[in-house]
Amino acid sequence: MQINFNGNIEDMSAMLVSAERYALGRQTYIVQWTCEIITKNLNLITKKDKQVMVRDIENPISYGDKCDKICWIKLLEVLKKSLEDK
Repeated sequence: MQINFNGNIEDMSAMLVSAERYALGRQTYIVQWTCEIITKNLNLITKKDKQVMVRDIENPISYGDKCDKICWIKLLEVLKKSLEDK
């Protein structure tokens, strides 16, 4: 399904940061889903917001469950690689 977003890249980037911050530390399905959506949409995230996400994930209050931590560490690696590639 294709969705048209009526905003700019910065708007979508901010929403993805909001999703990351909402999900970080939770212990529900939302963690895996959020990490997947962010990974699939790296092109919609500004460099600044990627840096914010890296900082958030490197210094969480909690990762949630053990399985959630795995998702966050995997996303952290993806974000860092994305920052290196540019």
